[in-house]
Amino acid sequence: MRHLLVLCLLPLPAFAQDGSAALSGPPAAWLGPEPHLVLMGQLAGHPVNIQILDLSAAPDVVAFEGKREYLPGAAGWRFGDFEVSIQAVIDGVEKSFEIEVENDDFARQRPLPASFALGPENFPQGAKAFLEAAAEWETEAGSVNEEIGGWSGTLTLSEDKGTPDAEGLMPDGTIGGHMVAENGADRLVMSFTVPVVEYEKDD
Repeated sequence: MRHLLVLCLLPLPAFAQDGSAALSGPPAAWLGPEPHLVLMGQLAGHPVNIQILDLSAAPDVVAFEGKREYLPGAAGWRFGDFEVSIQAVIDGVEKSFEIEVENDDFARQRPLPASFALGPENFPQGAKAFLEAAAEWETEAGSVNEEIGGWSGTLTLSEDKGTPDAEGLMPDGTIGGHMVAENGADRLVMSFTVPVVEYEKDD
């Protein structure tokens, strides 16, 4: 049974908070269908090291949620956007991170796994995607509110499961995959499988 929790903005520790060995470096591939989040690297100059491989052993996680967004299209709704967000108490401060990814229609990119080249275009067609990464927290020393888009790199979408409603839209299930993204001096590597809690229709 896997049990690992690391939530920090510090250099990679030798051990997780529960005494388990931390990952020795960013994951090279998707870590599987069990709900998890590993996000490592740098965002807007801030080091990021989030490792959650067992949500039940992560009491400092306030929320870990996924969301799908559907866009109108000529043949019906298009799955154009998904979000992975986490709120957690890190070093005594509640912080939030959000990764948002866009494509003209992720549902057309099958079978999974499917790979996407990250680039500057919003809602690109085919095997391309647009990525936006955000972070926010506040301390007595000041506040951080960063939102950066237009990353380069690769996203691999490995899982997109749920129960379709009458319109074929999925408000539940899971989304999972792996990402390597770069933007100037910033670099993020992520493996994730996030429970989806809602969807939104953009009319």
